[in-house]
Amino acid sequence: MISHLPVRPRHCDAQSMMHATRYYEYFEDAFLDWLGARGGYDRLRSEGADLVVKASGCEHHAPARLGDVLAVESAPARLGTTSLTMTFTMRRGDDLVAVGTITYVCVRGGRAAPLPGMLTAPA
Repeated sequence: MISHLPVRPRHCDAQSMMHATRYYEYFEDAFLDWLGARGGYDRLRSEGADLVVKASGCEHHAPARLGDVLAVESAPARLGTTSLTMTFTMRRGDDLVAVGTITYVCVRGGRAAPLPGMLTAPA
């Protein structure tokens, strides 16, 4: 799934470049779009599950700038029993901007739990 997300003034530093901490917000927005294609966060919660972040990282390749519209592709990189690692590939046109990874762990009642089918089934 590809999400198209604009770089807004509040995301930028004084040089009109997106601040490094903001990339994770774009990954989260793209993840919510990916999750939405599978029934959404409300469905996840109605199944008694939630996701917590276990690990995250970002490789920066080129700066994102004010006014850019970034295409963020979300794709599962690894499915475990209780965890899901997503890769987020961010581009501006043909230019690679960043690649992020986030590992989410499914929890129920405060403990790790098996991933629900909505996360493991093809969209």
